[in-house]
Amino acid sequence: MAGKLKGKIVTLAKRNEGEKMTAAELMHHNFDKIFIELDPVKREAMMRNAYTEDCVWIHPGGRLVGIAAVNEAASEIRKHIPEYRYRVVGDIRTMHNVGMCRWGSGLPGQPFRYTGTDVLEERDGRVAVFYTFIDSGTPPVSSTE
Repeated sequence: MAGKLKGKIVTLAKRNEGEKMTAAELMHHNFDKIFIELDPVKREAMMRNAYTEDCVWIHPGGRLVGIAAVNEAASEIRKHIPEYRYRVVGDIRTMHNVGMCRWGSGLPGQPFRYTGTDVLEERDGRVAVFYTFIDSGTPPVSSTE
């Protein structure tokens, strides 16, 4: 048990140093770390390890290009709903360098305020393109390019 745990700790430490991640790992990182981070400076640092410089986020409100634009939109979202969390619903499905999952967002321990589906394309272990589809409910904020 200790050997397995030690191996996992080493793996996580390497991931934090910018080691390439799979599409599924990038999706978890987005939900569990990046898009819940309230500090835009910390979020941008995480994004620089997990996103390509020319990343694209396409969502119902528009199309954003580059880490700075995505970080700014995430800051705007967090400003309006700092206590909201995202949770993956079901499995993350992957094929080659693409991942897809359903998710929900809302206050911890309460029903989701809105749900969606994300599709992410990984390039060289980083997020290159991701699409956000809103399935139900209304996101609290939208932004456009």
